[in-house]
Amino acid sequence: MTLPVYRLLFIGDIVGQPALDYLERHLPTLITSNQADFVVANAENLEVSGVGAGMTGASLERLFRAGVQLVTGGNHSWDGPEGNSVHTDSRVLRPLNVGSMRPGRGAGVVTSSAGVRLGVVNVAGCSAISEVHPPLEATLRQLKGWEVDTVLIDVHSESVFEKLGLAYALQGRAAAVLGTHTHVQTRDARVLPGGVAYLSDVGMTGPSGGMQGYDPAGFVVRL
Repeated sequence: MTLPVYRLLFIGDIVGQPALDYLERHLPTLITSNQADFVVANAENLEVSGVGAGMTGASLERLFRAGVQLVTGGNHSWDGPEGNSVHTDSRVLRPLNVGSMRPGRGAGVVTSSAGVRLGVVNVAGCSAISEVHPPLEATLRQLKGWEVDTVLIDVHSESVFEKLGLAYALQGRAAAVLGTHTHVQTRDARVLPGGVAYLSDVGMTGPSGGMQGYDPAGFVVRL
């Protein structure tokens, strides 16, 4: 029996306008060359101002026009003047396990041109947002009875144990568990025994140098 193959293009934390400009130029070609069925990106750092982050409707629209179908977030999801209003868009996710404490939704569905439904769940570990509910419990509630064909989990966390533990717990329930938040790509990509594709952190899309895409000047003064 030959199992169907779905190609996912997942873009790590997008940091600032230079990264958005880059994606506008190159993402359409990347989608075509990789024959991507689904395009998902973490975009909570889309707007950078000093040491702040967040998203705006205008920048998100540029990202969607470039080919991104859905964005995930994290601890910066509600930063900036449009931090609440951007979450009225069903294509914008924030960590599911903040519950009703913050506006927005933590799960969404992306449909491929062939009609395949990818369920995307965005959760955060307590190392990224201290007041979150347990991510596994929230994820299992979301997956119960969810009518999708395959599932991707974005785990926004500093802790490899939080991310990897969730991946092992979701064997047979998710196709991929991918980590975000640190902006540093890890080299532990693998497929776990239960078939879950795993990477502790996908890294970032942003300018080199500085501090994870940010100007260090605003950070070193706080040390």
